[in-house]
Amino acid sequence: MGEKGLPVANARSVSLSELEAWAIEDMIRHTWTDEGKPIGRGLLLKIFALIREFEARRSEPDTPSELPVVLTEEEMWAVDFHIRRGHLDPSGVRVGRELLLKVFGRLLDIRTAEEMKRLRFAEAADSENPERLRRLREMREQLRRDDTTAPDGSAN
Repeated sequence: MGEKGLPVANARSVSLSELEAWAIEDMIRHTWTDEGKPIGRGLLLKIFALIREFEARRSEPDTPSELPVVLTEEEMWAVDFHIRRGHLDPSGVRVGRELLLKVFGRLLDIRTAEEMKRLRFAEAADSENPERLRRLREMREQLRRDDTTAPDGSAN
């Protein structure tokens, strides 16, 4: 849910490793804004919760390697802006490429969904075209006549 309890249309679940979560925490500041819209604080609160969950599960026998987090499109663009493909965590492990591939996949999912909506709207507009509706009525009438007339021209 977004502001005022409304669903966030352009948000997707992304499974992140602990190292990827720390990379985001390291690179994105809470003061980050995108075109005047504050992005950093909300993103970091999600990442803090994720890191805290990793810490809470550390002693479990089957500690998960990744946990899901829901990110908005703007938050994913912030990750893209701040994380480089070759980003290394402090211990020297490369985390940038895998993290970016996940984010790219979700951003492409959002774009595909938007394109599908546009296509559906275009189809709906075309289907209400008066000329198209007239031709459709004519075709239906022709089919009805064909159903009531035998091939030799006599009535069925």
